[in-house]
Amino acid sequence: MRFTILASGSAGNATLIASDRAAVLVDAGLSARALAQRMTDVGFDPARLTAIVITHEHADHVGGLSVLARRLAVPVFIAPATRQQLRFKEKDMAAIRWADPLTAEAPITIGDLTLTPIAVPHDAAEPFVFTAQAGGVKLAVVTDLGYIPAHVAHHLTGCQALVLEANHDRDMLQAGNYPWELKQRIAGRLGHLSNDAMARFLREDFDGQAAHIILAHLSQQNNHPELARLAALQSLGDRYPRHAWTEVVSVAPPHGFAKWHRL
Repeated sequence: MRFTILASGSAGNATLIASDRAAVLVDAGLSARALAQRMTDVGFDPARLTAIVITHEHADHVGGLSVLARRLAVPVFIAPATRQQLRFKEKDMAAIRWADPLTAEAPITIGDLTLTPIAVPHDAAEPFVFTAQAGGVKLAVVTDLGYIPAHVAHHLTGCQALVLEANHDRDMLQAGNYPWELKQRIAGRLGHLSNDAMARFLREDFDGQAAHIILAHLSQQNNHPELARLAALQSLGDRYPRHAWTEVVSVAPPHGFAKWHRL
């Protein structure tokens, strides 16, 4: 199994996961043209896409969904309440190949990939994060949640790779120019993971198995890549002082990676 992040942040989010017999896009938060170009840029033919799975209905996760799903004619896996929140034209909704609706904790099989949707606390209709398994390896894509409940932490054990939200630095958020209500939403229990919350998970609940930890969905206004990475490295060093974590932890740029991560 291999994966790459095509986009990460408030301007758009998309993660491409490929195995021997399947290729799945988790979220489609850029335009269809931009997503197709970024897939091409990493050497992947968009026509080989097998399915799209959606975490929740916010625009930075579904902005290109309607056009891309219709253009590629691939099935879209989505939660019922999330689908109801989409603001697509009726004729476009009818033209999309909707797969069986997602249910929390109920794995779906796409080729040789098994994806498990996991319910998370976020200010959306029916938000999920996902684990993906194929060929004996496991990946988790965990963004857009206010905190990490015990049931989510449980699903993150045994992963060879973690894509983990580090949205904001609390001090930068509070000192920034966002309206007070928006600051409260971002920092709340239905908002986004802070550097501190991400670091707490790595220090207290991470099992130490992942060879790739990619910090994702960073705010360009309220965080800095080095602040997030330092927070992760300090927590990992506290728990696993003998491990060379500097080779494990990276930060997803807003425009995504120009390479694949192989598991």
